[in-house]
Amino acid sequence: MAYRNISVKNFADKLFNSGLLSKRSVLTEKQLKARESEIGAKIFGPIKPNERREFFNDNKRSWFFHQELTDSTGVEHSTTLHYEVHPNGILRVSSQAGVKNEFIKGQELNNFITATEMYYSRVMQQIYNTEPTLSKK
Repeated sequence: MAYRNISVKNFADKLFNSGLLSKRSVLTEKQLKARESEIGAKIFGPIKPNERREFFNDNKRSWFFHQELTDSTGVEHSTTLHYEVHPNGILRVSSQAGVKNEFIKGQELNNFITATEMYYSRVMQQIYNTEPTLSKK
């Protein structure tokens, strides 16, 4: 048993004194949000060559979905949806002219909840190497 403790101590000394841990890159908040958004974008299916998509959580009360599509004539069309979390529901604010900002309900609300749960699960596993827990949602 004492031999094992010496081996573990030697390994720990080598690891912590080798500089291996300090060589790991530290990501900025902006870089983390970009990586989270890449994961979130894939929740809605494969991304087409003429498409750019983002889906991310900005803070406890704000979610964003952004999509850009380039049509066959080369014209770019974009949409941004901002989902604001309120005590009485989720307010969808759209960048599209003529689209009413309103609290979502029914299938749209169910889809939003599913997307946020998938986002949370995938981001926790793929970026933070942590299994998501229900209490952290």
